[in-house]
Amino acid sequence: MSELTRGMRGAAMFMPRPARPKLIIAAMLISTFMAAVEVTVISTAMPTIVAKLGGFRLFSWTFGIYLLTQAVMTPLYGRLADSFGRRAVYLGSTALFLLGSLLCGCAWSMVSLIAFRAIQGIGGGGLAPMATTIIGDIAKPEDRARIMGYVSGIWGIAAIAGPLLGAFFVHTLGWPFVFWVNLPIGLITMTMVARFLHEPPQGKTHAPIDLPGCALLIVGLGIMMAALVDFDQLRLPVLLGLLAVAVAALAGFGLRERQLRHPLLPLHLIRRPLLLAANGSALLAGGLLIGMTAFLPNWVQGVTGGGALAAGINLGIMTVAWTIASMTLGRAIGRIGNRPMAVGAALVLLAGSVGLLFAAADRSLLWVDLVSIPMGAGMGLTSIVFTVAVQSGVSHTDRGRATALFFFCRLMGQALGAAAFGGVLNAGLTHAGRSDVLRMLVNPHIRMELSHPDLLQLVALLNDALHGVFILGVILSAGVLLVAILTPR
Repeated sequence: MSELTRGMRGAAMFMPRPARPKLIIAAMLISTFMAAVEVTVISTAMPTIVAKLGGFRLFSWTFGIYLLTQAVMTPLYGRLADSFGRRAVYLGSTALFLLGSLLCGCAWSMVSLIAFRAIQGIGGGGLAPMATTIIGDIAKPEDRARIMGYVSGIWGIAAIAGPLLGAFFVHTLGWPFVFWVNLPIGLITMTMVARFLHEPPQGKTHAPIDLPGCALLIVGLGIMMAALVDFDQLRLPVLLGLLAVAVAALAGFGLRERQLRHPLLPLHLIRRPLLLAANGSALLAGGLLIGMTAFLPNWVQGVTGGGALAAGINLGIMTVAWTIASMTLGRAIGRIGNRPMAVGAALVLLAGSVGLLFAAADRSLLWVDLVSIPMGAGMGLTSIVFTVAVQSGVSHTDRGRATALFFFCRLMGQALGAAAFGGVLNAGLTHAGRSDVLRMLVNPHIRMELSHPDLLQLVALLNDALHGVFILGVILSAGVLLVAILTPR
């Protein structure tokens, strides 16, 4: 984000106000919705996709690889925009995102889906930040706050609508339309930008792009994710070797960043105690967030036998609780203070996570719906507390870079969390000797053909494996609480 806001403000002075600013702003709001809805819309569809494509052990990679490539590419798009302009970079990133979306709907196996999700993430890394930058360029100063409020509201709407849209497509047009729905939306925004957004050449400056640093970051995080996903299948020397290579690559990235005049990420800001706590919380809460949105639908659909709609409603309840808590209690941060609010939010989050441990095959789905309320509220409050803390705890010149680092840590937490939760679930099913449990339980035709004793046995196996996922959620929630307690006033 910082590279898109920092350095391009000067270029904005040379940008004439377009003839159709409202149309461009509308296109950017639509683009933001498309980017925001992408992760949640596939959450409720993934159990069905696994049932069709197989490859359950690779399930978590469909989330992790998208988040990883998106996070690494986000700061790069700022440098590209400096060199080639916002219009060209937006069109290029959207085209890549749509290509990935088209290919995802055509996937014939889990491996192909993961490869196409990587393409989607490479393009998706530029959608939201480029849209925000273009809005800032062309909106009147007196209108920017109001329009940015629309942008924030779109993220909330997308989080609620995404799971329900995923359930709708699964039950009607089929799971490929979870991805193909992006095509008409993206083409409309590209047409509007290409037609109405024009930039003079003097608004562009050439900025260095650290491709070796990006490679080190992708290699380090990618290998670490691979080790987390398959830790139960790897021999100890191989596992330790992979982790050593990952740590070496990340250490090399850190050393390289310290030597560059224009680093990819402002790692020097991490040394500040408040930012260290905020980024640590973002890393842990990001992992917990993807764990719940990606793996809780497996429990709803596989254990209770609920459909994609039931899973969508469950995630929708969590998101509504997130939004309401953020809007009603977020304004009290100034009176209560960062640390008390962070500790209170973490306690609520921990209570919800512990409540999931009591989810059982014979318990009503209503229990998980009720538990989702404190989880959503706790995550929402934790997010807004540390977002405000980051932006209030640094100078104006560092605010953009500090905010970018905070959201980068959240994306990395989601990517690594997807791998860690997937590894725990894989280990549980491998120990039981039935890696095909989810495919059998989610497919309604196969489930109906199972005898009652076999159905009870498979449900119990999946429930026990997901119990390990919920335990990891409690551990991450406890980590969020510890960080909140250690947060400086």
